Amino acid sequence: MTHLRYIVKTIVASILLLCSSHGFAQVDKLIRAQQLLNTKSVDVAKLAIDSVIQHTQTKADFVSWTTRAFIYFEIYKRTDKQKLYSPLRDTIISSLKTSMSLKPDADYETNNKKLLTSISINYYNLAKNLLQDSVNEKRSAIAYSKYKEVFILAEPKANLLSKDIEYYSAVGSIYSDLFGKDKNNTKAEETAKIALFKVLELQQDNPSANRNLGIMYCNKATDLIQSLDYGADISQLDIIQENAIKLAKQAEQFMLKAYQADEKNHSSVLGLYYIYRILSNQPKVDEFAKKCKDLGIKLDK
Repeated sequence: MTHLRYIVKTIVASILLLCSSHGFAQVDKLIRAQQLLNTKSVDVAKLAIDSVIQHTQTKADFVSWTTRAFIYFEIYKRTDKQKLYSPLRDTIISSLKTSMSLKPDADYETNNKKLLTSISINYYNLAKNLLQDSVNEKRSAIAYSKYKEVFILAEPKANLLSKDIEYYSAVGSIYSDLFGKDKNNTKAEETAKIALFKVLELQQDNPSANRNLGIMYCNKATDLIQSLDYGADISQLDIIQENAIKLAKQAEQFMLKAYQADEKNHSSVLGLYYIYRILSNQPKVDEFAKKCKDLGIKLDK
């Protein structure tokens, strides 16, 4: 049964309660707003329900506020679903919070929570779209924060650890790829590191986060080596080589964790091969060269 049908069905009991203690005028408006909502005439329904929730006879009834939320939700779906900032969305949430504060019956509480969950999912999808389409991490982070805030309103005891890991892994992966394509993009590098270390705070053995960090540090070490000017003095060459080795050792610790989670992952095996080349660890170079061959991974000459 849809939310709209449920409201139309259950409003009868609430109307009887209202009629026993108040006049009929505002109840008539509430009924009218429900009828308009049911026929999708939501723009007119909005005018009726806004009058209902302002009147002393009906503003203290949870039915009025839940009805308002569903009316505004229909308009929101049509116009504001892809917007980060939406007064319509804010009105839906505030209406549902007011309804919940008025101690709705079990059925209305359930439907309030369903609508809050739907709004939270919209925020989550928006957070993902902002990363994928416009690569706007700050706006995406705002949307993700709002997702959690609204979801907790619906499910106060919810554990969002897995969602945090999923979201920050996506941020880390997207921005580490951006940095890989443009090594001068230090903002992408910093954003990726913050997100990936956040993932490791939540799940220290996360393969994807460890692998992406390993790749980033390995690439930085490789770039340092490739930047060597062999006409430079020996002391400068020694400093660059020393820094490259430090970066490679950092890469090794992350990549080994990723490799231990999946010894057949091509990126992990190939990454360790290059890391050990930088570290001049010939036994390990030979070991991972063989592993690459066994997995059908072609190596640069």
